[in-house]
Amino acid sequence: MKKVHLIGICGTAMAALASMLKSRGWKVSGSDAAAYPPMSDLLRGHGIDLQTGYAADRIDADLDLVVVGNVAARSNVEAVRAVELGLCCRSLPETLWYEFLVEMECRLVVAGTHGKTTTASMLAWSLESCGAQPSFMIGGELLNFSANCRLGSGTAFVLEGDEYNSAYFDRHAKFHHYRPTHLIITGIEMDHIDLFSGIDAIVAEFRQLIKALPTDGLLIAAADCSVLRELLPEAPCRVLTYGWADDADYHLLNFHASATGGRFDFRSPEGVKPFLEVAAVGRHNAENALAVGILMQELGFLQTAIAKGFKSFNGVKRRQEIIGRCGDTIYVSDFAHHPTAIRRTLDGLREHYAEYHLVAVFEPRTATSRCNLFQKELEAAFAAADEVLLAPVYGAKNLNKLEILDTEQLALAISNHGQAPARAFQLAKDILENLKERAGRKELVVLMSTGDFNGLYSSVVDMCAVVSKVEAAYKLG
Repeated sequence: MKKVHLIGICGTAMAALASMLKSRGWKVSGSDAAAYPPMSDLLRGHGIDLQTGYAADRIDADLDLVVVGNVAARSNVEAVRAVELGLCCRSLPETLWYEFLVEMECRLVVAGTHGKTTTASMLAWSLESCGAQPSFMIGGELLNFSANCRLGSGTAFVLEGDEYNSAYFDRHAKFHHYRPTHLIITGIEMDHIDLFSGIDAIVAEFRQLIKALPTDGLLIAAADCSVLRELLPEAPCRVLTYGWADDADYHLLNFHASATGGRFDFRSPEGVKPFLEVAAVGRHNAENALAVGILMQELGFLQTAIAKGFKSFNGVKRRQEIIGRCGDTIYVSDFAHHPTAIRRTLDGLREHYAEYHLVAVFEPRTATSRCNLFQKELEAAFAAADEVLLAPVYGAKNLNKLEILDTEQLALAISNHGQAPARAFQLAKDILENLKERAGRKELVVLMSTGDFNGLYSSVVDMCAVVSKVEAAYKLG
């Protein structure tokens, strides 16, 4: 039995890789700075040996492979020990390639600054609903599968193509290792300020990805992104564009918010204008669905089958996910952290829940959102909200005071622009008290953070559960 140890195993993708290796018969162990749910529960449920903290003596000479997560620095004691022993060390994407992807006929990668998790999830479910039994690994839990990875029996592997770096010894984007045969790019914007010096550095990674496509491959690209469009002539394969732009090969014509998501029409190269419905909120998800529909059609699936998959798509955990109800108040969890993602998320919810008072609750948590790079852009990002509650910047004491996002100034600017009353809180727990006081009103409260929001998510879920029990007891009485 082969033995593998994963350094930084509790990351979403690393935990998925560990589970996949376990299913292939490997003996799997791993470590992380902190073993935290839900990944810790998932790993232990698979019988994987999980250790908290890092220690050199966990790295045995008989290990066949050590997977070094991108959270591990060169000085990590386990990584250092693995090198000293001359063990085979690979990054997560390298391991995926050698152990799983090299054998796949179709490697379907979804990349882009925004929407790649949802789009990849739509693609995986569409293939599954059409009977293709795909494999997939995606940076979010697909609610249709209750998992973020699976090894299927089909010939296609769906991957979320992350532009983040692979490991301390491989500073290039993860998506290069996936060697896509078919590629969807949803757009390119500045992000990951901790890794990229500017937009040109990000564009360079996407340019390399596009130029490496096989000549018989396919690139499906967002026509509304001018930065991306400039790269399309460099593709060595066929290119199809989609979006609202008039000259897009697949041009979105209309969008209507429906009770279950959205409906849209589009013009294809053949000139037809079919009608599609997707069980996901927002015009941005109509764009995502159209990209998936194009790829599915190119793979040979019928539109009737594709449409059936769209209607039964249940979404992704932490992406516009309803996590609780309290009276007439609906609570939604979302991962939005970039100004564009915040704007699109709120615009979609505003259109879908037009009769609700829309409250945006935002925690600046990522490297990009915690700094003042997008101070001005964030002022306009909350335009669709009726009220904005801003949490303190996560880990602010460790940041340069001259570069940190000024939430007080942001709240003042949002309020002064007449968009909505906005308030910056000094403590996350004070936001919970505010939400408790207003619970029951006809409001849609959107909690936006890439982490646990200092326990706010679980506290809201618990609050809703208590209210539900009280209401149930009242009805029984």
